[in-house]
Amino acid sequence: MTPNSAAAHGEEPPVQPPAPSGSPAASEPSPSGLPTLGIIVSALLLGSAGLFVILAEASAPTAAFLRCWIAVIVLAPLAILELRRHGLLPSRALIVAAVSGAALGIDYVLWAQSVLDAGVGVSTVLISIQVIVFPALVWVFGGTRPGWLFITCIPIMIIGMLLTGGVFGADEGAANPVRGAIFGVLSGILYGVYIFGIHHCRKAAPNFVVAPVAVGTIAAGVMTAIAGVALGGLDFDLGWDGWAWMVALAVFGQALSWVLLSISSPLVTVSRTAALMLLQPLSAVVLGSVIAGERLQSPQWIGAVLVVVIVWIVGGGPEALRRRR
Repeated sequence: MTPNSAAAHGEEPPVQPPAPSGSPAASEPSPSGLPTLGIIVSALLLGSAGLFVILAEASAPTAAFLRCWIAVIVLAPLAILELRRHGLLPSRALIVAAVSGAALGIDYVLWAQSVLDAGVGVSTVLISIQVIVFPALVWVFGGTRPGWLFITCIPIMIIGMLLTGGVFGADEGAANPVRGAIFGVLSGILYGVYIFGIHHCRKAAPNFVVAPVAVGTIAAGVMTAIAGVALGGLDFDLGWDGWAWMVALAVFGQALSWVLLSISSPLVTVSRTAALMLLQPLSAVVLGSVIAGERLQSPQWIGAVLVVVIVWIVGGGPEALRRRR
């Protein structure tokens, strides 16, 4: 989802740019305009990433490896410009970005395999467990206890993920739905670790947007390389079509989506950001059904809807609706 989702549970939102002299206070950013559009586009791009993996017909380690290193090529010039403007990245932010990026690299390998095993929609819905993991880490390491609503929703969220994973019936066309569900949940846990880390990285270095993403992507790329070697090597014989889809994944589903989210999310209210990011799993389910030909069973649809509703509630969706009224 987004680093801002933690603030809906008591954690501080990312540091926002200071308001110009004579302007309204920046404590309540505008919930409309270009920042909102940026979050919507980012969510849709992240939701389409699984489809790119399937269309590329690449192995999970290969897809994860290329996703990271092609993105590094795109991010490097922008990161260098940012470093020239603001100086070196603070050491604390550098370490946090690298460690959380390593977790993201393992997440990408597991998630790519989950996509191949269980499908785009299932894997992307299951990764929503980060909504539980992120606030839980804030609670353990930051001492900020989430509200009772969040704690009450945890068992319902787990039930929804079990249904989505195919406990009571899975897509007959799925290669290995059980393994895909397990990898999807594990990748969601690591995804939560990454968001927890990048959130604190933004607090430690609020002037940097691209550089922390670039450092995290490099660390993720190193982990995907290690995973590729450990799992039997990387296969770059993808054909022109496969390489085109991998470039699309790296540019749109990695570099552009994360940078766009980093720029836009501090300018939009936390609750609205969390609600808008639900477009990620929703778009993945739709794309999986329409383009990839996935056919989820009724219990999986029920589980997917249940997960999305719980994420919406926990992420502050009702509050966003009340503010809009």
